[in-house]
Amino acid sequence: VHGDRTFVFVMNRGRVGFVIVAGAAAFLVLRSIRKSKQTISKSPEEVARQIAAVVPYFPFKGIDRFYDIGGFLHKPEIFQLVIDQLVSRYSEFEIDAIGGLDARGFILGAPLALALKKPFFMIRKKGKMPNTISSCDYQKEYGSDSLTIQRGAVRHGDRVLLIDDLIATGGTLCASISLVEQLGARVVECACVVEIRFLNARKKFEEQGHGSVPVWAMLDESLLNLNGLADPVAKRLYVDDGEK
Repeated sequence: VHGDRTFVFVMNRGRVGFVIVAGAAAFLVLRSIRKSKQTISKSPEEVARQIAAVVPYFPFKGIDRFYDIGGFLHKPEIFQLVIDQLVSRYSEFEIDAIGGLDARGFILGAPLALALKKPFFMIRKKGKMPNTISSCDYQKEYGSDSLTIQRGAVRHGDRVLLIDDLIATGGTLCASISLVEQLGARVVECACVVEIRFLNARKKFEEQGHGSVPVWAMLDESLLNLNGLADPVAKRLYVDDGEK
């Protein structure tokens, strides 16, 4: 292998087809490895700034700053950067399954699970999936709710990674951890893109008996200064149409 070229010496004509295919596959793998190395070479601070630059906030559901990850989903190169960072962090973790929280955790958890070749399961609100086990009701920033996991998705003794786009008060994650533990599994870490630190979710983890579960975030609200309504036209057309 030299540079971007894969050289194959063929002695037996009958094997030409196989060798060429193998060479092409090797070329694609090499390109993927190089791209991954380029991403990993960026510092966590640089990655955080790149993500923050495309995540706007809006007034929504009575919250002055609702951070919208749709900003980086519109930017494939930033979305890829987010997934690459998750893969880089968790490729060496001992994980049996990855759980994504309803609903933006599905967007992040599914590609991560594919990259790590791990089973993915959904943690959804009650009444959204068949044959489920439910959590107790819990309080979150918008009121009370209940979560479910499908039977058989988590096995006794599994080491589980939970993922969501954002951690605010920590209520949803605490309920998710409790539900996973109810099934005899253990949460090894909770991952997110954004942690709203002033809401102190880690304190709620302690109060709910989950203080030993680590929380990892790519950035916090101190970097998120992109006002989605800075443009006068966007502000005039904006509608806060969140569920009541």
